[in-house]
Amino acid sequence: MDRTDEDEHAYFLKRRDDHRTLARRCEDASQRALHERFADLYAERAASIGVDDH
Repeated sequence: MDRTDEDEHAYFLKRRDDHRTLARRCEDASQRALHERFADLYAERAASIGVDDH
């Protein structure tokens, strides 16, 4: 699968947002922490691609 850097960046930001939403919905602290960690990792990966967000 060939994605542009912009597509890849957008994908990782979407996954970050998905995990943030899931974290907010979790009542279980350990599950919430996992989703927050996944969100952080997706954000870091998006940042590493070097596409300007603005």
